[in-house]
Amino acid sequence: MAPTLPEQPTWALDVLGALDAGILLLDRHCRVLYWNGWMEQASTLAARDILGHDLFDALPNLRESRLHSAVRDTLATGAPGVLSHTLNPMLFPLHLPDGRRMVHNVVIRPLPPAGDARCLIQVTDVTAAVNRERVLREQRDARYRAIVDTAPDAIVTTDTRGMVQWMNGAAARQFDYRPDELIGQNVRALLNDDAPDWLGMAEHSGLGNGGLGNGTGGGFDTVAQPVELTGRRRDGSTIDLELSMARWESEGRSFITGILRDITERRRTREELRASALAMRQLAEQTKATLDALPAFIAVLDRSGRIVSVNRAWAEAGSENIFLGQGCIVGDNYLDHCGRGEAADPQADAVMDSLRTLLNQGGPPVSAEYVTTNQHWFRCLAAPMPAGPFGGTVLMHIDVTEIKSMEAALRKLVGQKSTLLREVNHRVKNSLQLVSSLLTLQTLSLPDEAVRVHFQDARSRIEAIARVHNRLYQADQFQTIEFGTYLRELCDDLARASGGDSMCDIVVRSDVVDLPIDHAAPLGLIANELITNAVKHRGNAPAQVTVTFLNEGERLALTVADRGPGLPANFDLRKSRSLGMRLISSLAGQIRATVDIDTAPQGTTFRIELAVPDEVPLLEPSPAVEYGG
Repeated sequence: MAPTLPEQPTWALDVLGALDAGILLLDRHCRVLYWNGWMEQASTLAARDILGHDLFDALPNLRESRLHSAVRDTLATGAPGVLSHTLNPMLFPLHLPDGRRMVHNVVIRPLPPAGDARCLIQVTDVTAAVNRERVLREQRDARYRAIVDTAPDAIVTTDTRGMVQWMNGAAARQFDYRPDELIGQNVRALLNDDAPDWLGMAEHSGLGNGGLGNGTGGGFDTVAQPVELTGRRRDGSTIDLELSMARWESEGRSFITGILRDITERRRTREELRASALAMRQLAEQTKATLDALPAFIAVLDRSGRIVSVNRAWAEAGSENIFLGQGCIVGDNYLDHCGRGEAADPQADAVMDSLRTLLNQGGPPVSAEYVTTNQHWFRCLAAPMPAGPFGGTVLMHIDVTEIKSMEAALRKLVGQKSTLLREVNHRVKNSLQLVSSLLTLQTLSLPDEAVRVHFQDARSRIEAIARVHNRLYQADQFQTIEFGTYLRELCDDLARASGGDSMCDIVVRSDVVDLPIDHAAPLGLIANELITNAVKHRGNAPAQVTVTFLNEGERLALTVADRGPGLPANFDLRKSRSLGMRLISSLAGQIRATVDIDTAPQGTTFRIELAVPDEVPLLEPSPAVEYGG
């Protein structure tokens, strides 16, 4: 028999019916005492069909559910209960007017005691709120995915077994996989064989169960320190990576997200820097060892003149090596030390002035020599270091006392050699003049005029050679002579020997050219033969001879022109039976010169061309000077 329902005020039923929530009242036997209209509409169960019946008989799917347990607890203990849809999916079978499943929460409250125990159940529709949260979550997830998909670094998410759950586009491109190709595969497919274990790295870095704090809620719990490892692409090629890991939870599940940054370029740069640093360190050690091995006294000064470092020779210099600054140590101001009190050296002023200019204004390296009070010579060299860490300069003092002594001995030897050479040339000139005088005497005793002419030609040639040695004797240099001056003297002598202005007029034009002796002597003989022939074959009128010697760049040209009767049209120098012409051809061959002849009805021009000889290192004589030391 159905229980007798208590009388209810009309306004109370109106209020319960107007609520936008489901309201039902149960007695201690779980029989439905009240079922409002909202519940009728959401459950499609009319109140007349369920009132007085056991709720869990009317809805058998809810028997022994969490809702059933909560109702029994409230009726037994009087404690309220709250059932959320997120943790308790098995609640009332309710639907929205459009037929969709209604998401709802349930609150169970005990009623004040008035005899038998009763409870009030309130059902709230949270479908709109859940949908709104879902949309917001999807939007948030979309923003998150947009960020991570466009990130330049590879991002991979796995579960706690190491199975790939998701990877962004950068990871797909970096490892050459499709984004969905590795879903469900072990993350070891992306790591090289020698790489540490993915889960082991997470646990070792504090991302395991022991490092989660209270272990509640979602989001990132712990972020591990980055670790470097080697990855593997689809084709088996390796890639250097930096891995950062973070563990997070969602809906009761744990995940591990790893950010895999490509550090191939960074590692290559780091290796290059390490190699460069090693090379620089080795270079510095080699430089120090080299400087320590040098006998010179070397110091490095900063821009203010303070000593930054010295080599072993400087540090161990004894009293016998009193160079400028001897006794200075690292940290001393070199400029102050060299100009202070007893340490001041009267020879230091010029050296110090140059060094101050170099430190203050820069410029080319400075080199200076000075002699100390104990008669030791030093050469001071200073080179700027604008690119060094301290700026300043490298200062070097070299003991050149022995070199100075050797230079003095060499200058003395050179002076002796110069005197000897001058004496040799003087004796050769005298000997040739003696031969010339003998030929002259012999010529005077010859009755045949034709024979006397040959003797005079020989004497003229000997005097031409003697004149070369005379020039060498008078000059400071013994390897070369200035050929223009020699040529003028030759022409003057030939003009006087031929009878003066009444017999010939010789005009000389010459550039200033220094010729080696082995070129000057043959060329002088050629000029002597040509001028002598021009005077000899002048005809009835006085000879008019023009002699030029010009430097034409890479060639030298000697020209002898006259206005005499000229040579035959078919004249060939190489076929001439004249001793003089054969001599010209032979001498020209010795100096690799060419001979061109230009004949005319009135006059002949000889042009001798030769290459400019290579420069001869000059031996400069100087008085012998001795240095103490």
